[in-house]
Amino acid sequence: MPFVAEQLGVAPEEFAEYGQRQQRVYEHAWEIRELLRYRDFAEGEDGLRRFVAARVWSTTRPPRRDKPRLGYRLRLRQTEDMTEVRPAPNADAARWLLRTDVDWWDLVRYGPPGFDAYVRIAFAHGVQDVDPQGEDRAVRVALAALATCTATPSSGYAAIWEGWGGHPPAPEAPRVDIPHREMLLFTGPVDVLSDAPALAWYGSALGYQDPHLVWPEDQAWCLACEVDEEIEFTVGCSVDASQALSKALPGAVRRVHYGEPAPMYLDPA
Repeated sequence: MPFVAEQLGVAPEEFAEYGQRQQRVYEHAWEIRELLRYRDFAEGEDGLRRFVAARVWSTTRPPRRDKPRLGYRLRLRQTEDMTEVRPAPNADAARWLLRTDVDWWDLVRYGPPGFDAYVRIAFAHGVQDVDPQGEDRAVRVALAALATCTATPSSGYAAIWEGWGGHPPAPEAPRVDIPHREMLLFTGPVDVLSDAPALAWYGSALGYQDPHLVWPEDQAWCLACEVDEEIEFTVGCSVDASQALSKALPGAVRRVHYGEPAPMYLDPA
């Protein structure tokens, strides 16, 4: 606990008082504080030190572009999925994304053009029965639904922005050269790729960081979750798949046109 207090910028003798005070706007450290208070950490002290050092964010300013998304709740358990997410053999599977006629900003927010339907899905804020930071968060539910909308559910890909995790250094994996969003490419079954960032960086699902681009081997759809998105993410897919998403996430899904303006940040008020 002295280490946790140090990372949160709190004197160890004041840690208990800190745990009771009201959180400040965009102070993501409170989530760590809440879950680690006098509780054993499954990864041991070394894992705790690495994880907290990488994620503590104590400021009244929100994260913005060029900074990792921080402050997701810890998942205090090991997972059997860790061996199923692995570096892709090469970057060939991501070539279909890299079109010279597509702006990088549209790609990271909407995926590639050409699908019959595009939907924006809320990160479960105010959506009934979905915890925005829990195991049933919207990206996980969406990928579970999309796994039924591909002929290759056992083989998918996740491109992850290399800068999301801070420390430790990014793992070795093929690079996907998207301007301003250099990504690393991993592969695994579609239904475990929602946890690909934590599994690839830390070897277990320690937190709820969403992957940034996900698609199955047959390219039946593509999920895009830009690192700075705070309100919604996008899926390009078939009309049938969009209907499956609406059924899985009632009230959270809306149809959009590819590349149309969409809000990114929550109102801090």
